[in-house]
Parts: sequence; structure tokens; C-alpha cells
Amino acid sequence: MKKQQSVYAFGIGILFLSLMSCSKSGPGATNACENQADKIAAAANAYVSNPGKNTCEAYKAAINDLFKTCPTYYTGVSKQTLEDFNNTPCQ
Repeated sequence: MKKQQSVYAFGIGILFLSLMSCSKSGPGATNACENQADKIAAAANAYVSNPGKNTCEAYKAAINDLFKTCPTYYTGVSKQTLEDFNNTPCQ
């Protein structure tokens, strides 16, 4: 039960950072980047609601898609948090 609570806390923390600490690329930020960020938020919500290997992998795929499409959309702590999650094996 404690592990499940830590997964929820981790997921909620990532979701919060993903939504609140993004750095857009100025006035030229594309809708594609915002759409990718929305996909990360949706994948994070799914993972927090139903933690498991499939939702974890989907969340990681959304993160990777955003990093490929918009490498400068997230910076600092937000980006590092997402990278740390991406480097953690799904269970």
C-alpha cells in the first residue's frame, strides 16, 4: 500500500510540474508543443488513476514524443523530473 501511495504522489508531482512549470519558446511556441504537453498531462492522469506497466509506458512515450517534437518546451526542474521518470523502469 505504501508503494502505491508513493506512485500516486510521484505521479501527481510530475503532473503538477508538467502543467505549472513549462517554459514556452516565446511567442513562436507552436500548437504542436502545447498539444504534446496536453498528451503528457492526459498520460500522467491515466498513470496516476491506474498505475501499471501499460500506463507507465504510455506516459513515457508521451514524454519522449514531446522531447523529440519540442526539446525546449520544458526546462529546469520540470524537464529533469520528466527525464528522471523516463529513466525509471516501469513495473
